[in-house]
Amino acid sequence: MNEASQPDVSPAPPRSGAHWPFLDLLRLGAALLVLFGHSRGLVFVSFQDIAQAGLGTKAFYFLTGIHREGVAIFFAVSGFLVGGGVWRSLRRSGFDAKVYFASRFARIYVVLLPALVLTLLLDRIGRSYLIDTRFFGERPLMPIGLTSDWTWGQLACNVAAVQGIFCRPLGANPPLWSLGYEWVFYLLAPVLFGICLAKFPKVLKLCAVALLVLGVSSLARGLLSWMPWFIIWLAGALAAQIVRERELPLATGLAGLAAIGAGFVISRLQILPPYGTDLMVGLGTALAIANRPLLSWCPLSGPVRIGADFSYSLYLIHVPVTVFLGGLLEWYGWPSVLVRPSASSYATYASLVIAALVAAFVFSLFTERRTESFRDFLLRRRATASVLPTRV
Repeated sequence: MNEASQPDVSPAPPRSGAHWPFLDLLRLGAALLVLFGHSRGLVFVSFQDIAQAGLGTKAFYFLTGIHREGVAIFFAVSGFLVGGGVWRSLRRSGFDAKVYFASRFARIYVVLLPALVLTLLLDRIGRSYLIDTRFFGERPLMPIGLTSDWTWGQLACNVAAVQGIFCRPLGANPPLWSLGYEWVFYLLAPVLFGICLAKFPKVLKLCAVALLVLGVSSLARGLLSWMPWFIIWLAGALAAQIVRERELPLATGLAGLAAIGAGFVISRLQILPPYGTDLMVGLGTALAIANRPLLSWCPLSGPVRIGADFSYSLYLIHVPVTVFLGGLLEWYGWPSVLVRPSASSYATYASLVIAALVAAFVFSLFTERRTESFRDFLLRRRATASVLPTRV
C-alpha cells in the first residue's frame, strides 16, 4: 500500500473556486461502475445461472452489479457542484439566470447532441448490416423501461433532455434516463431555492413547495420515480454549503464512505427496495463530500482527473459503442447467446470496456473541451444583443 492510498489531511483548497480531487475520483468511479455493469449485461449470463461460482467470479459479479448505485453517486456530486452554486448565488442575490442557463445548456448539449447523432448512426448501421445478431435483433436488449424503437416524438423528448422523467429514453441508449432527471433538477433548483430564501411566511413557502412537487409528480411517473434522486441531489447541494462553512471531523467523511459500502452490499442482497439502497449510497456520498479533508484526497490524482474529464462522454456513448462492437464480434463468430465466465469471455468483456473508454476519450476531445467556448459564445451573443440599437 503506497502513501497515496491514505487520506491526506493537509490543508484543504480555498473554499471558493476550489478544485476538489475527491470529486474527480467519485465521478470517474461512478462512470466506471455504470460502464462495467452495462457491459457485463451484454456478455455474461446472470449470476443465478452459474451453478458453482468461485470467489473471483463472485467479486466480478459484485463489482459489475452496482451500476445503479453509481448513478446515485453521480446525483450527489452533481448536487454539490451545481446545486451548491445556485444556492450560494441566490443567497447573496448574485444569481444570474442568463449565465446559469447558458452554462447548463452548454454543458449538456455540446456533448449530448453529437452523442445522439452517434447513437442513431451506430443503431442505423447495426440494424442495416448486423440485424441477424442478438445485439441488434433483440429489443430491448437490456432489462430497462424503454421503447423497442424510436419515434419522432421520442427523439424530440430526448433532444429536450427530459427523457426518463417525462418520456422513455431513446431505445438504443437506455442509460440516458438519468440525464433527463438531472436536467429537470437543474431547472427546479433556482425555483425551489428561490422559494426557500424568499421573505415569505413559512406557510406560503410550504404551499409553494408542495405545488411544485405535485406539479412535477403529475408530469412524471409518480413521486417515487423521481423524488429519491432529487433528495440525493439536494443532499449534495447541502454538502456544498457545509464544506464551506464548517470543518467536520474526518470520521464523518469515513462514515459516509461506510454507508456507501453498506449500500453496495445491501443492494446485492436485495433486502431493501432499490430506492432504499439508492438513498443509502447517495446520502452516504453527500456525507462524505461534506468533509473537506476527504475532499482534498485522491490517489493518482493526475490520471483520475483525466478520466473524470471525459466521464460525461463515457456515460453518453458507452452503450451504443459496446452494443455496436458486440454486434461486430458476433458477426465474426462470437456466440449469439449470453455466456458463462471463462478466459475468452473475460477477454471479450475487457475489449468492450477498453474500446468504450478509448471512444469516449476521443469523443470528449471534440465535444467536452468545447463546452466553455460555446458557453462564452452564448453569453457574448446575449451581451451584444443587449447593446444593439433598437429599430425605430
